[in-house]
Amino acid sequence: MAPDGAMLLERRTNPYDQKPYTLDELNEHYKGKYSDELIKDMWDNRMTKTLPRLLQSANEEQRADREFVLQAVQLRGPELRHAASALRADKEVALAAVAQDWISLDYVAEELYSDRDIILEGLKQDWEAITYASPELQADKEIVLAALQNSLMALQAIPEAVRAEPAVRDALLDAVRRGPDLLKNCPEALRSDSAVMLEALKKNPKLVEIADSKLLNDRSFVLEFVKSNWEGLEYLPKAYAADREVVFAAVGQSPYSLRLASEELRGDRELVLACVRQGASSLRYAAPALMADLEIIAAAVEHDVHFLRQASEVTRADRELILSAVKRNGVALQYAA
Repeated sequence: MAPDGAMLLERRTNPYDQKPYTLDELNEHYKGKYSDELIKDMWDNRMTKTLPRLLQSANEEQRADREFVLQAVQLRGPELRHAASALRADKEVALAAVAQDWISLDYVAEELYSDRDIILEGLKQDWEAITYASPELQADKEIVLAALQNSLMALQAIPEAVRAEPAVRDALLDAVRRGPDLLKNCPEALRSDSAVMLEALKKNPKLVEIADSKLLNDRSFVLEFVKSNWEGLEYLPKAYAADREVVFAAVGQSPYSLRLASEELRGDRELVLACVRQGASSLRYAAPALMADLEIIAAAVEHDVHFLRQASEVTRADRELILSAVKRNGVALQYAA
């Protein structure tokens, strides 16, 4: 038995009275009040399609009719809840319902949670489909990879033993790159996994707050992290701001990371010179004593003569420095002692 034609007519919800209408019913409702053009525009642009609830209002005979149920769930998957129990265990019917809306997994027969096709169909839409899978399928590599392709959150349902498989491991790291912040809601064991946390921190250095303390105490891990994302220096334990090698690793990416260095390292001549040669604006973060260093000021002036204003009076009295600056830009003369 197929659904009655009138039941399958498209209906859309009127935003003003929240009632469903067919186009003919809408025209009749607003007849004489609005023009046909305005009514059609409302239908096309302001009304949302209403999915029919064929099974909710169906009788017992219809709910047990395979053809009727199949057409109903193709239109609105969760209608499966009203189908006869035998049809909720019918793979074709269940698959059609899940294909329309993965949340229909709530209503399929329990034995179908062991069906690979059913779970994979749900995973095309949402990672949570794996939470319905049988334990055997939750450990199945194809299922696991499909879930991780959707979201890192799928790890909640993936057995720990499976995560070590090379293909799963690669998919896991890829999922971390796509959504590093989701680690906050994943198994805590991942927070001590150096490869996982490194990928996450590359994208979001603020995730240092969830990293295992053992990783943060591992200097080699910290160095690799800072080399990949200098901004991480801001969120690491303060001791690293005084670690010359770690700060040099940050400076290698951005001279402006000098602002994150300890007061002592801001007075490190070699470090500051390396920064100023990359970006003269980093001079503002250098220790005041280095404003008298001729080589550092000369390096900054090569970028912009106006950095002479930050130099000490003794440095601005250096004839060779001022002459070199004036050759670049005559306005430099105003900074001479």
